[in-house]
Amino acid sequence: MSGSSALTLGVNSLPANELSQTLWVDLFPWLDDYVSDRAALLEPLAPSPDWWFSEAPSFTVLEVDLEKVLSELASLYIAHHAAAVLQESFPLLGEDLPLEVLSLDTRAVTALSRLTTDKAIGGLLTHTTAEIFGVRGTSEQTVHDIVLNLLVCAVMTTPLARVETAEEAVAPPAITALLDDLAQLAMWRRVRGQDSRPLVTVEIDDESPASIQEVAARISALTPNDLPDTDRTDAMDEIDNLFSQLDERESLVLRERIVARVPQRRGAIGAKLGVGSGRVGQIEADVKAKLNAACGFGTAVGNLLASLRVEIQPVASLDRLLDVHPSIAAEVPGYGVPLWLVLDRLDDYFEVTDGWAAAPGVAEAKKRTQTLLEDFESPNGVVALDDVAEVVSMSRGELEKWLAWCGVVVVAESALTRARRISDLAVGALEAVGSPKSVVELVELLKSDRSDRSIERALEADDRVALDGAVWRLHAWGSADSVGEESLSSGEAEGTSEFNIGGDGIVRRKRTRNTAKTPELTRRLYRSGSTWRYRLTVTADHLRGSGFAVPAGVAVAAGCVRGETIELESHLGVQAVRWTGAQPTFGTIRRFLRELSAVEGEDVLLELWQDGTFRVVRPAIVHSDIDPLRQALAEVGNREPLRTAERHVVRILAEAVCLDGEDRPRKILRAYEDRGEDVILDFLEAAWRRGEASEIDEADGKDASHD
Repeated sequence: MSGSSALTLGVNSLPANELSQTLWVDLFPWLDDYVSDRAALLEPLAPSPDWWFSEAPSFTVLEVDLEKVLSELASLYIAHHAAAVLQESFPLLGEDLPLEVLSLDTRAVTALSRLTTDKAIGGLLTHTTAEIFGVRGTSEQTVHDIVLNLLVCAVMTTPLARVETAEEAVAPPAITALLDDLAQLAMWRRVRGQDSRPLVTVEIDDESPASIQEVAARISALTPNDLPDTDRTDAMDEIDNLFSQLDERESLVLRERIVARVPQRRGAIGAKLGVGSGRVGQIEADVKAKLNAACGFGTAVGNLLASLRVEIQPVASLDRLLDVHPSIAAEVPGYGVPLWLVLDRLDDYFEVTDGWAAAPGVAEAKKRTQTLLEDFESPNGVVALDDVAEVVSMSRGELEKWLAWCGVVVVAESALTRARRISDLAVGALEAVGSPKSVVELVELLKSDRSDRSIERALEADDRVALDGAVWRLHAWGSADSVGEESLSSGEAEGTSEFNIGGDGIVRRKRTRNTAKTPELTRRLYRSGSTWRYRLTVTADHLRGSGFAVPAGVAVAAGCVRGETIELESHLGVQAVRWTGAQPTFGTIRRFLRELSAVEGEDVLLELWQDGTFRVVRPAIVHSDIDPLRQALAEVGNREPLRTAERHVVRILAEAVCLDGEDRPRKILRAYEDRGEDVILDFLEAAWRRGEASEIDEADGKDASHD
């Protein structure tokens, strides 16, 4: 974690005799738990094996960057010891020390003032980090700063020496923090080109006194133009200055590899420098780390990067970015490349490929696009592009080009999301076009390289379609005789029927706008009683603390609706859920992932409880040779798939997709098929369609009697 206030304290520069000679594990008894597998969390921080058992801070500072060690320890403590009382975790820290020795910023001071009225550290030490998270307005960064400063204070022999003489504050910390926050918000509005947009909006009662209404009007009228603009630094000037500070080797690696249009191989660069390719890789990593550290939010480059990330959520054409920020098209002096390319190569939060800027990269942007399409798809996986265009920042033309780049099949101004089988695409094409088509016409619509006969065989095996002479139609369309007459006989007035009868005699249900999916139809979201579990694959962005988009159904399950922001309670503080843009988003879950020691690529379950609480847990894992139904149980988030009684298995699988009480395999299969749950569908088909054909036949009979 970066940006901590403690990093300005200069712990590394202190003489060893000003740092504690007490063993780390005696300073912080909770380190005693880091043995066996857990030791791997601490071992990379210092070269000595088991350094926390054998060294004191006064020795460790001679080997490594002590500030980084303390920052990592703060993150570990928050992730794994949220319920521990700070007094027990920092037993040697003087309880009578004034809170000022922690050198906290105004946000952290405000949080502590809401937690305790005690002016000494002792009042803070009676609490846990979970309780600090519970203080309103407290962020993960604030909690990290508090714990990190406690660590810094504990490793110093004379922490009071760090308190500088200062004039008595003329305003409460909350007021100081408010002024700072307004200045930060004004700066952001300027970066985004919104100089005239109000900074805040004040809502008051209609019958408030006139003087109060005037106060609210004055505050609501504040814009960035009303606050001084102290940041006049140009991003290009910053980049030019940073590049000029690199030594000869670093400049060569930067020019010929990092920002080159066609990066040179490390081996070729190593030959010029007289070093191996491994050393070139280290220089490359050091240069990027040095430049990134100097381009944080608040600098001209950092602010520009932040604005670009907002613009490209999840993707934007490079042409659009150049329209919004023309300055990024300028050539960086001496390097012959545009500024946007330099920013792309230095920043890990987005990449530019084939004229597309994607956040954090093309692969993740494609996944996010798929999630958005799933929110609007019909049961056959058809999404009207008009529906999507209304909720994204992209123009209709830009959206169509992006979908084409992603390989999404578009037919009749509709995207087809189901591509697992050729029959899914063919059915989707029929629904999108809205009229019967021959196999030859379907091949042309889908631009498929499959043979006519293979598509025909696939359609013959699909119960959603029927052959009508030489053309295929959807069963759902019905016919003029069977549906049209029924509609007319029901007494519906002309023009109010939900059906259209075409000149070809085919009856089609009127096309209605697809709305965002409900939880019941949302892929990878499963219900168990009153709890919803969303299966999420951990990415590098989750691990480094980025927020992330979720399907609309997940937000609804959490209690959030379009236009709102809510906070869920957890043992690690509140979890924000926002639906103020095209897609709902969750705030960072890094602290939960650290608690689980989760790694990139593994699945976790986001649990949404009826009482408004939130958890992140690991799903159960079963071996691939276990009964397919048990594997399906694990996939929907069942915690004990191997211990679940046989009579409950089908009930749980049905409940997961909101088919409470359903026990007919074909109905359950269709529900998972309609959701596009390919993984679970494979398990169910293995158990029912191939292994238990007789049960399906029996179920068909039950279906007929029920229907």
